[in-house]
Amino acid sequence: METLTFRRQLNGLTRVDMEEYFDDVELENLYQWIDRIPLTRPKKNIGKDFSDGVLLAEIVAHYFPKIVELHNYSPAAATKQKMENWYLLNRRVLRKLDLDLSDEVIRALANCKPKVVEKVLMLLRLQIDKNLQRQGRSRLEIDANFAQSMDTKETKKSQSAPAAENSQALVPVKTGRSSPGKLSSPRKLGKGEIPHNHPDRSQKNKQLLSSYHFEGKGYFDPAIYIYPTSDNVPRSYLEEKEMECMAKDETIRMLNSKIRRLEHLLQLKDTRMLDLQGQIAREQGLYYVTSRKHVVK
Repeated sequence: METLTFRRQLNGLTRVDMEEYFDDVELENLYQWIDRIPLTRPKKNIGKDFSDGVLLAEIVAHYFPKIVELHNYSPAAATKQKMENWYLLNRRVLRKLDLDLSDEVIRALANCKPKVVEKVLMLLRLQIDKNLQRQGRSRLEIDANFAQSMDTKETKKSQSAPAAENSQALVPVKTGRSSPGKLSSPRKLGKGEIPHNHPDRSQKNKQLLSSYHFEGKGYFDPAIYIYPTSDNVPRSYLEEKEMECMAKDETIRMLNSKIRRLEHLLQLKDTRMLDLQGQIAREQGLYYVTSRKHVVK
């Protein structure tokens, strides 16, 4: 299966080329990372979604907004326009992150070749981490702050909804009379009914509550009942711990991948050593036979 590898060039850029090996150990972790980044399009097929380079530009802009001008990258369906987006992105943005895509990789990305964009995203994530580290920042910290800000917005939105309903309920209703100070009641009170703000109504509610049986342990008294305390933790704290766990899982996967690669290299070296030992033994045997012939003559 074809995929990408990278090598360091003399100009400091990381050159990305196609080769015949792909390691998909970190795919699941990669997809989780992409899901945490706000993108303008829903992610259905990652190869097609990233084929025009727009979403990758948005990922870079999420961490480095000053080096990306998103209006330069328009969604495209034609292969030619997709490749133009990638060439522009590679020249103006990716090279600033010490990443350089070859022509073959750009063509594969524009043609939605399987597993190519995943490897590019893995290398991009690595370069993002390196550049953020130079600036004294962290990718996990940025993701956690963004998640916390989104949580704060949702909380404010949920709190503002009941306030809006209450404000609508307090709007004065015109009675049709000339006097502006009088408000009309939404309905007429029935015979014997007590208004909500009447002091007798609160006394009646207390009598009703005190008559309810509570858990078979006597009658419920709101004045002496001790309400249970909550053991819930803040959502931001929980998300921060989840981010730490995901970061540790990512580190473990990378280390396991490196271990497997090193084991594979050791096997190749052992095989090569055996071949060289066999060649040496054959050369020594041939030299021994040749030297004996000379001695006999």
